[in-house]
Amino acid sequence: MNAVSNFLVALTFLTRLGRARITSSEAIARSMSMYPLVGVLIGAALALAALLPLSSWVLAWGLAGLNIYLTRGLHWDGWADLWDAWGSGATDDRFWAIVKDSRIGAFGTMGLILGLGAQAALFERAAALHAWPALVFAPAFGRFCCLLLARLGRGLSRPGLGQNALSGATPAALALGGGCTLLAAAGLPASHTALALALAAAPLAALLSLARRQEGLNGDFLGAAIIAGELCALLPLCLQS
Repeated sequence: MNAVSNFLVALTFLTRLGRARITSSEAIARSMSMYPLVGVLIGAALALAALLPLSSWVLAWGLAGLNIYLTRGLHWDGWADLWDAWGSGATDDRFWAIVKDSRIGAFGTMGLILGLGAQAALFERAAALHAWPALVFAPAFGRFCCLLLARLGRGLSRPGLGQNALSGATPAALALGGGCTLLAAAGLPASHTALALALAAAPLAALLSLARRQEGLNGDFLGAAIIAGELCALLPLCLQS
């Protein structure tokens, strides 16, 4: 399968922009290297939308909504599921039952409010500073964080779609995805990219530690890594005047 096919599989899996198709588990695994490139496309859509002549806060909530629309809220679902399971203090089978439960609980609700509120506030900061390159970089960096967590947690695979992602997180995929992410950061100061990497180390370490304690890592962990990475990619803007 060539790079174009891998990209189209990733685009369909991660967003509503691709054409629906029947895809094998092997194809999904091979598409992992293209996750950051899909993020660049999402980021470009956000940056274009941010050019609208609206107030920064109206733009911020609009960008948050557009991000949810483009991704079908896929990653926020994993974020909320993990907040519910982690907040409950459950372990073993009970932990995974909460993760798989389609209903949202109090901790998941609080996690969504905090996460979406933080994202909207950071989008407002980007809009106020006209930091369009940061809007392109953030979705790419978030998906690189997903790829990195999948690589670090390959030995913790659980049945499901996340299992395909973990098997596809090869060194070659990590190198290609990392290169794409660095290209997405080309319009930003090197200090911004370095700080984003440093900030992302904490949530990735926390997710990996939780996965090891629960003896498993699934797609919800990877979705949470994307959200955490996107937030960390925008946080350096808070240091600018």
